[in-house]
Amino acid sequence: MKTKTKSAASKRGRPTGVATKRINTRFPKGLAEKIEYAAALRGLAVAAFIQEAVAERADRVIEAESHWQLTRQESANLASLIAKPPKPNQKMLHAAKRAASHVVIRS
Repeated sequence: MKTKTKSAASKRGRPTGVATKRINTRFPKGLAEKIEYAAALRGLAVAAFIQEAVAERADRVIEAESHWQLTRQESANLASLIAKPPKPNQKMLHAAKRAASHVVIRS
């Protein structure tokens, strides 16, 4: 009876899944050697190592850019504006009217 084993590509640490887009890049010699060494330490193919590293970095950037980071003073100012909003002035009323003209209400 045969047992399920990892594919040959998976055993070598190659990326799995269907490649749908190719991004070509060149690295300075020193950086390329560092990447190759790090990939070898992890037992991964260079492409798999680069994909993993880039995916982790992309996730961190997206997470960081998805949230506001306010100082204590900015947080206090925002809280006070929410608690007691300013009275609408003519500019705000005009802006609200213009924005409302772009809203389509469907029943």
